Amino acid sequence: MKLKSLIILLAAILIPGMASAQTFYKLGYCNGKVASESGLEVDGAATVEAAIKLSASDLQRFSGDAFAGVNAGLANKLNVLRLTAWVRESLDGENLADTVIDLHSKQRPRTGWNVMQFKSPVAIESGKDYYVGYTVEQTKKAAVVSFVDGTSANGSFVKLPGADWTSRTDLGVLSIEALISGDNLPKHDLQLTEASFDTDYYLTDSTISLSYQVRNEGIERVNYYTLKVWPKEDPENVFTKKINQTLNYGIERSNLQAMQFKNLEAGKTYTFMASIEKPDDFDDETPADNEREVCTLPVINKVFPRTAILEEFTTELCSNCPAAAQTLHDMIEGMDADRQSRLAIVCHHSGFHTDSFTLPCDEDYVWFFNNYNNMGQLYTYAPGFMLDRIKEEGPAYDTPVFNNLPVGTFKEKVSREQDVPALYSLTVTGHHDKETRKIEVTVSGESVLEKLENPRVTVYLVEDNVKPSDRPGQAGASTGYLHNHVTRAYNATWGAPAEWTGTAYTYSCTLEYPEGCSPANMQVVAFIGNYDPKNPVNCEIANGAKVNLLEISTNGIGCIRDMDAIDAETVRVYDLSGRCLGNDTDSLPAGIYILRDALGNSAKILKSK
Repeated sequence: MKLKSLIILLAAILIPGMASAQTFYKLGYCNGKVASESGLEVDGAATVEAAIKLSASDLQRFSGDAFAGVNAGLANKLNVLRLTAWVRESLDGENLADTVIDLHSKQRPRTGWNVMQFKSPVAIESGKDYYVGYTVEQTKKAAVVSFVDGTSANGSFVKLPGADWTSRTDLGVLSIEALISGDNLPKHDLQLTEASFDTDYYLTDSTISLSYQVRNEGIERVNYYTLKVWPKEDPENVFTKKINQTLNYGIERSNLQAMQFKNLEAGKTYTFMASIEKPDDFDDETPADNEREVCTLPVINKVFPRTAILEEFTTELCSNCPAAAQTLHDMIEGMDADRQSRLAIVCHHSGFHTDSFTLPCDEDYVWFFNNYNNMGQLYTYAPGFMLDRIKEEGPAYDTPVFNNLPVGTFKEKVSREQDVPALYSLTVTGHHDKETRKIEVTVSGESVLEKLENPRVTVYLVEDNVKPSDRPGQAGASTGYLHNHVTRAYNATWGAPAEWTGTAYTYSCTLEYPEGCSPANMQVVAFIGNYDPKNPVNCEIANGAKVNLLEISTNGIGCIRDMDAIDAETVRVYDLSGRCLGNDTDSLPAGIYILRDALGNSAKILKSK
């Protein structure tokens, strides 16, 4: 069985009786890694054994060489009395060679790697399997054995007190490596250990970056090699580049390489492969570990600019919220016109108590904080923010909510999100009736790649320059402070499903704002995003839009009087309450209707009889 990885390290160790330093080759399954914590704890004074199996096929190229010792990785040396490294022909067999270190020896057991050399090397015989491992004697409860991520049927055998040897692949692979010496050590041997792209789709004829790791497993230094990347479905469409990079024996390097593929067909999915070849123009001695599948990517022919949705948790009882509002103001002032137009802000008056502006959805949204104590109580705060409801990486719990930031840091965070291409488009159109204070809103767009599991459309009506309450004690009361982005109406707390025609979608609703609001200070903010009622970090917003309320009646809507010019098979007709009336335009009574085609393009129909 081919080893998943062959771990090597240059170690100049003087073997007794030899006049020069000996280079040891390290062979194992753990990629040279040792864990800082063990997944296996054993109670009391006990003896624990751990081993890996090196099969005859794994050792074939080392025929004539010898086991010179063991590299034993321990997650923790605490309560370890003695450590014995050994090599055997079977798990319960006699030690062909062993070496011991303890608390009284010159070399003592240590956390991490313990390079343990045999006094007499053991010759590797062709056609034989060998087990390489160690025995730990502990004085009391201890968690010693190191497992790291990896998959190999031969990579983790453990024997606990009073039990037989057991495979523990559920815990990973052991941090154990055989030290091999001899004249047959690999000279020209590279391994491609990792490879991934920086995106989960490929935009036709664009540049994409491959992140990859390469390790030199041969004893000769490598100065250059050839990198190749290609789609399996189009193997002639290959990217090739000679990489000049010095790799000494046992060294692993991370690299980033930009590349481009021509003539990939949009709508198809391609599986990409990567390989490294010809270290210093020599044939690689183990080519099986030079190639790996990178990933499977769908190909698309366009993306859309992103309007980021910034949501703020704020209340009048929050003494720090006026400062956060000033942060947002300063951040917006520092943006160019394009970035200002692609940022929509909505305030939820919740998080730190509630106030007179709080709506039911605001109270429901504290679910996003997802920070519960051991009594099941939810911890919330204000000011708090969500940016496209994406997961924050800092907290130990899953949440899209983050604290206020310095102006520069906030601007950088928002700009970085705005620069992420959107896979969904979104346009807001509609009609505003000032007398009834009602807004007929239609949201439409298309998807070039269906990434949302449960797409929902959410629509808010927000207002700026709102005076605070005059109640004493309210933050900002009687100071001239004005609230911005106050939510005045919304369609549904968690959004509503749209009507889909192929990759195009349309959604309509009616919003009504309270008396006393100023239409000149109001905006419609809409977005399409995922909804997962069980996971607050799986509700990411795919794209959004905003439009001033006074502009909504003319935003993208034309007037059509000639009903005969309409292709009824490809459109849907909506009344001003957002109800879909199908596509039979002949049966419509006199009135005003909104027409949407399959791509979400809109027109206002004036029909009379």
